[in-house]
Amino acid sequence: MKETVAILGAGTMGRGIAEVAAVAGHAVWLYDPYPQALEQALREIRADLQKQHERGRLTGIEEILARIQTTASLEDCAQAGLVIEAAPEKLELKQELLGKLGELNESNILATNTSTFSVSAIASRVKHPARVLGLHFFNPAQRMKLVEVVGGLETDPGLLKRMQTLMQSWGKEPVQVADSPGFLVNRVARPFYGEALRLYGEGLAKEHIDWILKGMGFPMGPFELMDLIGLDVNYAASTSVYQAFYGEPRYRPHPLQYQRVAAGLLGRKTGQGWYIYPPGPPPPPTPPKAQTKDIPLPLIIGPNPVAQELRARFKHTENVAEAQFVLDCRVKLERKHDFFENLPVVSLVWGHSASAVQAEFRGRPVAGFSLVPPISPATVVELYAPLSGGNEALKLAQSYFAAHGYNTLILPDQPGGVAFRILALLISEALSAIAEGVASPPDLNRAMRLGTGYPLGPLEWAEQLWLKPVLRALEGLQAELGEDRYRPHPLLRRMVAAGLENFGNLSLVPYTKGDLQTREEEAV
Repeated sequence: MKETVAILGAGTMGRGIAEVAAVAGHAVWLYDPYPQALEQALREIRADLQKQHERGRLTGIEEILARIQTTASLEDCAQAGLVIEAAPEKLELKQELLGKLGELNESNILATNTSTFSVSAIASRVKHPARVLGLHFFNPAQRMKLVEVVGGLETDPGLLKRMQTLMQSWGKEPVQVADSPGFLVNRVARPFYGEALRLYGEGLAKEHIDWILKGMGFPMGPFELMDLIGLDVNYAASTSVYQAFYGEPRYRPHPLQYQRVAAGLLGRKTGQGWYIYPPGPPPPPTPPKAQTKDIPLPLIIGPNPVAQELRARFKHTENVAEAQFVLDCRVKLERKHDFFENLPVVSLVWGHSASAVQAEFRGRPVAGFSLVPPISPATVVELYAPLSGGNEALKLAQSYFAAHGYNTLILPDQPGGVAFRILALLISEALSAIAEGVASPPDLNRAMRLGTGYPLGPLEWAEQLWLKPVLRALEGLQAELGEDRYRPHPLLRRMVAAGLENFGNLSLVPYTKGDLQTREEEAV
């Protein structure tokens, strides 16, 4: 017989987890001190089960509902073999609830669904903290497959393995992560919002940023997603991670986000956030019809994946005499030099602005472009004029990419481009997480795909772009923008120096065992 599961909190997450456990065959106690919350939870669970039944995904609704009992008594919950706390994100409340459950029953398993607080801090108020762990579900819990299994400083390692097996039996995909601020997904995802806000603050339209990110394969752009999550929720998560890392610059929240939260513009739930609802964010324009006859042919320069994809997908020439402009795909500014006299230059701007590269070509027409492989029909090509203004190079670039059927956006000049700058910081944050032992590279990639819907894990994307161009671009961004959040992680520098091309070949030495670990192993 399956053990009884108790869920503390009948809000969105609590009732979702209760539904998952009941569908998996467990008897469930659903606790909340407010009777109306419990009544609402049962209505929501029934409605969701009915929808799944109508879609042919589920049978036996009444049997499932019969497994769920509601209660306002913690004593009822204390008899469960597994207790999952899903109360509001208040540290003292979580400590109080699990601390009391720990007193009522000294042998059951106590889990917290916290997304922001340390599991170790919560366990510090619980009798026998070895039985406390984090089970971080993602919203909606009944749909999202990912569960982060988080061990605190004193959590029994065997318990983590046991809970991973249990989560698999619930139809979830568990990933074991360390007890670090933001855990894994919420931490690595921070630049998706933070860098988008900085680009918006630099004068780029939020609609354009969203279109570009959706063109890369992300399910939603960052501003549309913040509206869905709730600006207050997203801001609180950003602030929590920033404070937990003692003011690390790359996690710093943006004043424009706080401004909207303070004004009560919280997203869809209030009818207005970054967009007004309805109608919500505007859809991207329909791409132009491809018409490549009689278009100007470029000479494509560079060995990297951008140059390779452009050569594979776009018309070009290998004959300098036929070329009407140059597509320079090299990343490092110092590598660019005067060549092919009288040809306008359209330069990749991953590591610098269009204005910065203009000086390298002695007054010739120069424009910038950015896109991130893999290129798809939805890809939006970013174009940048130098601060001196538009010129022949910009016109050639716009007509060239549009002729191949791609949307183009002419954006205010800034280094990195939208797509690459956000992705580069996602990659950098992922490197930081694996260097600190938060998760393994395969688990990190899997977690980001499952937990956020990213088309690729950040480390998978880094491999596709090649690690050396990513490093050189980050170096260029830090040099031009002068901010620490662009500094390349030392692990990336070491990997490039070692000639490593992918994370499957990465050997990270495990932490040295301390006396406590050694004694625990000897006692087994």
